[in-house]
Amino acid sequence: MDANYFSAGSSHKVFWLLIYCPADYNNARLIMASLSRKRRFVYVLLVLALAGGCRTADRSPVIATVNGREIQRDAFERFLALKMGEFNTASVPDSLGSEMLDEYIRRRLVLDEAARVGLAVNDEEIEQAAKENPQMKTTAATAGTREELIDDMIIEKYYRQVVLRDVRISQEERQKYIADNQSRLVERAAFYVREIRVQSREVAERLRREVTEGDRDFAEVARLYSDAPGSEQGGLSRYEEGQLPAMLEKAISPLRPGDVSQVIGSSFGFHIFKLERRYQTDPADERRSQIDERRSLLAEEMVARKNQQAVDEAIGRLVSAAAIKINDPALGFTYAGRLRQN
Repeated sequence: MDANYFSAGSSHKVFWLLIYCPADYNNARLIMASLSRKRRFVYVLLVLALAGGCRTADRSPVIATVNGREIQRDAFERFLALKMGEFNTASVPDSLGSEMLDEYIRRRLVLDEAARVGLAVNDEEIEQAAKENPQMKTTAATAGTREELIDDMIIEKYYRQVVLRDVRISQEERQKYIADNQSRLVERAAFYVREIRVQSREVAERLRREVTEGDRDFAEVARLYSDAPGSEQGGLSRYEEGQLPAMLEKAISPLRPGDVSQVIGSSFGFHIFKLERRYQTDPADERRSQIDERRSLLAEEMVARKNQQAVDEAIGRLVSAAAIKINDPALGFTYAGRLRQN
């Protein structure tokens, strides 16, 4: 682990690392060296006090090795719990477990790359996130969940500051995209929605409460938690009437712009939708303003697609360069993912 994985001021992150007892204490010492003598003393006391828990954590089976770094099953199960609710590897279906392990490995690769280029989050950023996200206000009993949420912050910062930093769209590209989609400027009824899709109803209900009662930004929650296409760009999609499965369209149909749907279950997972725009057949006197709006939304859609492509390509490069070994006997499910190299 690179010491840059933590900023010098990120005492919260170091604390949670020490609670969960890294197997390589040389890395922990490297991180601790950047702290003041007083703060190091406090953390040493914490480690000693929690030593009993470390012995248990160290026995967690290794389910994969990525670039020489071991991934333990308990860390993966904390990730599953955050993303899908109370799951463990013994109860997760093979296909879903494989998909989630692939996602977890990709996360570790992105986090390692963020550390390599010196990206981290500081105390102020963590405190601000805690104000906006109730899950961050947890105690040591859920330290693993807190650490995963901090990892989400680092990943989002890496995408924003590194991957998307040089993405540019020329005026010619915008005009061509709009021209190629000219028929969509004058379509019959259509709508733009943002979507959050997860694999657990419990998680979906919790996220819905956060965006409706906790005033969290829907697009931000989609970026952090959704596994639907385009989630990295806030989950924005456009559909014409009849394009979605009937049960999903029925849930969206009564929504007004700004409304958030109830949780809807389907064979793809559990969905939450937020209606952004709705277009009916245009009266002549309204057509021009609605076409201008649609041009703007098409431009936003193009940016989202190009950004998503940049993210996918960046992750693909990290995966291609990585040494990944899956330890099947320790998984608790039959791995059928895409990242096996051994």
